[in-house]
Amino acid sequence: MRGTQVRIDERELEVILREAFGERRHGVSAIVAGEGTINDTRRLDMPDGTHLYLRLAPTDAFVANGPSWFTAYGLRREAAVIEVASDLAQYLPVTVSYDFDRSIVDRDWVIQREMPGASLRVVERDRDVVGREDIWLQVGRFTRRLHSLQGSHFGPPAWGPAFDRWSDLLLWDAAGLIEDADRYGIERTPFARLAAVVADHRELLDQVTVPCLIHSDLCRQHIFAKTDGPDVILTGVIDLEFGRFADPLSEALITGFAWGNGPVEMESTFMRAYAPDGLTAEDQHRIRIYAALALAWFVPLLAMTGEPFEDLLVRLDAALDRADPGS
Repeated sequence: MRGTQVRIDERELEVILREAFGERRHGVSAIVAGEGTINDTRRLDMPDGTHLYLRLAPTDAFVANGPSWFTAYGLRREAAVIEVASDLAQYLPVTVSYDFDRSIVDRDWVIQREMPGASLRVVERDRDVVGREDIWLQVGRFTRRLHSLQGSHFGPPAWGPAFDRWSDLLLWDAAGLIEDADRYGIERTPFARLAAVVADHRELLDQVTVPCLIHSDLCRQHIFAKTDGPDVILTGVIDLEFGRFADPLSEALITGFAWGNGPVEMESTFMRAYAPDGLTAEDQHRIRIYAALALAWFVPLLAMTGEPFEDLLVRLDAALDRADPGS
C-alpha cells in the first residue's frame, strides 16, 4: 500500500530533535522508515549505535480528507492503551519523548525505543512447523491477556467516541464507511448492506456486554519476535493507535485468518492458546460479521491512495454472504 502521509520538512525535524535531545541531537540521523500511509515514521540512528523511532501523527488537514476512521489523535490513543495495558508493559512500546500539545509542530509526535527482534512476518519465514507452532501459541496467550482487560464503554479508551452498546459502535463504523463511499465515488451498496447486517443482528451483537481491550490492527507486521537458538520468543507488539474496547472476537488477527491477515495453517494453534474451550456458534457468526467489517475498512483507504479496490469489493460481497446468507 503506497504511502500518502504529508511528511515533516528538515526544519521541523531539527526542531523535534532539539526538543527531545537538546545538544545531544548532534550525531543523530533520521531515515524514513516505511511508506507512512498514516503516520510519518523515522528511524533515528543514535551515536551509540542504538535506534529509536520517531512517529508523527497525521495533520488535521490530512485527516479531514481521509476515511471516516482516520484520526489525528492516534498516538494519544496509543498512550492511553499502553496505560490500560500496563500489566503487559514488557510487550508494549516504550516512549522516551513526546509532544501532544503541538507546541513545536502541527501534529502529535512520539519517540519510542526500538522493539527487539523483527516482525513475525519476517521471523517465521525460516521456522519449521514446530517453531511456528510455538510462537503462535505465544501470540494466542498474549492476545488472550490483552483481551482480558476491561473498560467502561465501547470505543477507544480516550480521544474517540464512546458507546454503551456494542452494536451502536458498529453502526457508527458502518455509517462512516457509507459516508466514505459517497466521498470517494464508490458504489455504496456493499456498505449499506453491511450496516443492514449489523442492524439486523443487534440482538446477537449485544450479547457482548463487557468491553474488552483489543489492538484492532493486530497482524504479523505489528507482532515482533526474536530467535534464541532453536526457540522463537515473542518480544512485543507495535502500532496500537487504533486500540479500543470491543468484542474481543473483532480483533483483526482473529477475523483475518480467513482472508490472509494470519496464516490459516496456524489458526488452530493460535486458538488452542487463545480460546482453549472453543468458540460457540454465536461466536463464529459474530466473527463472520467482523470479517466483513474489516474488509470494508480497507476500501476507502485504497480509494484515497489511488489504488485499485474493485477486487476488494468482490471479497466484501462474499464476506457479507457468509455473514448473512439471506441478506
